[in-house]
Amino acid sequence: MKLLDVTLKDLVQSSRSYMVYIFAFVIPILVTGLFVLMFGGIGGDDESFALPRTTVVIVNLDEGQMPAGSGAFADLGLDMPQGAEAGFGEADSFGDVLSMILKSEVFADFMTVSDEVDERAARAAVDNQQAGVAIFIPANFTAAMIQPGETADVLFYQDPTLPLGPAIVESIVRQLLDNVSAGTIAIGVAINGLLQSGIVPDQALISDLVGQVTSAQSGGQGSEDGQPPELLEIQLPPGTESSGSIVTDIIGVILGGMMVFFVFYTAAAAVQTILTEEERGTLARLFTTPTSHGSILGGKTLAGVVTVIIQMTVLMVFGALLFNVFWGELPTVLMAVAGIILVSAATGLFLTSLMQNTRQGGIIFGGVLTVTGMLGLVPVFTAGVPNQPESLQIVSLLVPQGWAMRGLTISMDGGTIVDIVPVFAGLLAWTLVLGFIGQRRLQKRFA
Repeated sequence: MKLLDVTLKDLVQSSRSYMVYIFAFVIPILVTGLFVLMFGGIGGDDESFALPRTTVVIVNLDEGQMPAGSGAFADLGLDMPQGAEAGFGEADSFGDVLSMILKSEVFADFMTVSDEVDERAARAAVDNQQAGVAIFIPANFTAAMIQPGETADVLFYQDPTLPLGPAIVESIVRQLLDNVSAGTIAIGVAINGLLQSGIVPDQALISDLVGQVTSAQSGGQGSEDGQPPELLEIQLPPGTESSGSIVTDIIGVILGGMMVFFVFYTAAAAVQTILTEEERGTLARLFTTPTSHGSILGGKTLAGVVTVIIQMTVLMVFGALLFNVFWGELPTVLMAVAGIILVSAATGLFLTSLMQNTRQGGIIFGGVLTVTGMLGLVPVFTAGVPNQPESLQIVSLLVPQGWAMRGLTISMDGGTIVDIVPVFAGLLAWTLVLGFIGQRRLQKRFA
């Protein structure tokens, strides 16, 4: 009862401070709202996030000639632009095929494609920001597609100030080339098999193999209803539903990051009342009562726990109702939230034990919590960076905020109890270590 009395007293005192409301609710919501404005709103049922359309210049230097029978590329199901209704049969080379695919209506929402015959002019267009990316198809591109052992490199020349648009174009081209390369490998295997059997294939046989392989590939590319093939397939975990908006998912990650960042401030500020009461002299009087030091320190720590529970509940309900954020399945969410609450309170207790007075709060809270918070949120800041090193993910786990964000991310991604148990164990380990050190230091200090 004495522990609960201390907790209730601290909760009443903190509820009278407007700074608690600002750091606990106003700033996280305000920062998230700014990102919503940057993305132009969260969208509704009929509105989705618009990916940037990139201006692409293609320099087709391919000098090869497609073998007979490869006209089966026309069965890919892609909507050809006006003037190319005859299909891929009009293509002389695989470079023409690639150019036609990129110009098709399938990718009209992502890129605006034009041809250029001069390499310097194409590079100049990118340098002058008239185009976002230039694609150079080499002279031996067709030869690399049909001759085993032949290789060719498609060159990308992009505007470094446009990381997203060129990355989308590159991803599309890579998948298209991978599909064609798979056919090249199949042809190579077939030719090697013939050679091992003592049969030397002539050009007519090679052309027939190319036609059969490309026809087999095209037969599996389109859907049964004749719609264009999907180059991007998004699968959700069983039992989860899509939010229907890319922006909603982005806003959810941002709000979750802000929540993790500021709960550590809230918990630390709640436990800091130990030093506040020491300076006012009320803590010494409290120690003269028949109340153990453990009950007093535990009550103040519990006040921080309750404050963080209220903070996270309000922010998560706010995100779910206003931004339609999916926080995960209930058991997984509860484990993630429980770990965040415990580790934030333990961190606050530990940091308070390092402070001699409240005047050091600005240095400890403003310095340590800011640095560790930013380090822990590295996965949030680098979420859209391609080919990021795995070390960035590992570095974030050097601080408790990184483990807290990892647990919340797993929950938001639809993870199960099995997925989050290792992260919860890590959060519990941080809680035990920091809480034990902080409790022992404070008990020794006020003994």
